[in-house]
Amino acid sequence: MKEKDSEETEVAAALEAAPEPFETPNLQLSNQTLFSQAKPNFLRIMEKKTQCMKQLTKAVAPRDNPRAPAMKTPSMKVPVSFDGTQRYELRGFIQSCQIIFHNDPETFFSYRKEVLYTTLFLKGRAGKWIEPYPSNISTEYPLYLLNSWKLFEIQLFTLFGDPNEFWKA
Repeated sequence: MKEKDSEETEVAAALEAAPEPFETPNLQLSNQTLFSQAKPNFLRIMEKKTQCMKQLTKAVAPRDNPRAPAMKTPSMKVPVSFDGTQRYELRGFIQSCQIIFHNDPETFFSYRKEVLYTTLFLKGRAGKWIEPYPSNISTEYPLYLLNSWKLFEIQLFTLFGDPNEFWKA
């Protein structure tokens, strides 16, 4: 506390001793001229303040530390697999996948990523249906079914759900 009071006193004294800008007849003085006319004590105090500000800025600046944990959204339960036999389960399966996508937009930033993630949980008849698409992903471009979530969803409802339910929702 004592150090702070003495520093404030020094700043106040330096400001009082500094020349007033309106005392000089030439109002268009450069910064260099003004600083050269200021007292050395004032410059020393300002230099200390500048150093403190640099240290504070450095302390609060984000760090590029590869070992630091990345901000992650809360992990979520993976969706229950869908096998294509129970038509009424498809809506819940799709909704749980969409919740995961909305919870982690940095991971699922494209429709292709959403579709590929969803295919991981297709089993049975539904798994057999989607099986050839991901295996040809690197050779056939564009795989329209894998690049469009809406088209993928329509196909799922057409083949394994109530197609009318898709248009009602």
